[in-house]
Amino acid sequence: MFFPALEEVLSRHIALVVTLPVIGMGGLAGGIEDCERLDCPRASAWVNSRMRRALDCTVALLALVLMLPVLALCWVLVRFTSRGPVLFRQRRMGRDGREFELYKFRSMRADGPAPGASHTVHADCRITPVGALLRRCKLDEVPQFWNVVKGDMSLVGPRPKLPEHEALYMPYRPGLTGKATLAFRNEERLLLEIPPDDIEPFYEAVFKPIKAKMDISYMEHATCASDLGIVARTFFRCLNCIPDARGELEALLKEHAPDSLHALYPLDAACGRLSSPRAPVFLPELMDEFASGMDDA
Repeated sequence: MFFPALEEVLSRHIALVVTLPVIGMGGLAGGIEDCERLDCPRASAWVNSRMRRALDCTVALLALVLMLPVLALCWVLVRFTSRGPVLFRQRRMGRDGREFELYKFRSMRADGPAPGASHTVHADCRITPVGALLRRCKLDEVPQFWNVVKGDMSLVGPRPKLPEHEALYMPYRPGLTGKATLAFRNEERLLLEIPPDDIEPFYEAVFKPIKAKMDISYMEHATCASDLGIVARTFFRCLNCIPDARGELEALLKEHAPDSLHALYPLDAACGRLSSPRAPVFLPELMDEFASGMDDA
């Protein structure tokens, strides 16, 4: 009885894959021809193609089927270890300025202090023990495969922002992962390498421009091969849960913002030389006052 049932489920998924690519499609070409706004980034022809949509649906459906035991385990852990809903839902900005509801496994206490923030740092006191594990392995993001199936998101693209924080009009869907998402996958730890008084201006002046530049550049030249490469790299990097935050941040700054390296190695006012690296700052209470301005990488 098991195999016929499995065959029926798979046949339904295959039928869904065939029909879903046309949902919400605005044509084969990318956003170059369709976008007339001055602040609208360009997209390669692959980005908004039906072939990419079909690939998104196929991979997302297979992931949901193969990860059913993991999804069930995460549901049980979240449901019975803290009060509140299992899924966290939040309005995000999607393609062509359309809002959608994004899904995650809840990783914070629902009965904790009101955060008023869309972004957290490593060791935030509101994160539950199970939530910390899910976030470390990115399992809290798995429900977003359903967002991909629905057509709200793609596998690869810029991370979806809160409507009030999205400055660009995107002619493409946001993604589960992307070039900037990979580079800043340990953002919560990276921020702890910055002196606390400098975090807000550093994020606004350095992190956000780097991420926007990386995502826009990628989407302009995205291909099927590059998307598959990003997905594969994301999978393998999620298995590596022990990041060298200082090394990663230093490499990012050297490549994209070398003038900002002084945040890691402050200048000695007396001799004008680079001082020794500061010890990482461990501040679980960082940031309710300005974290709302940070996006979700």
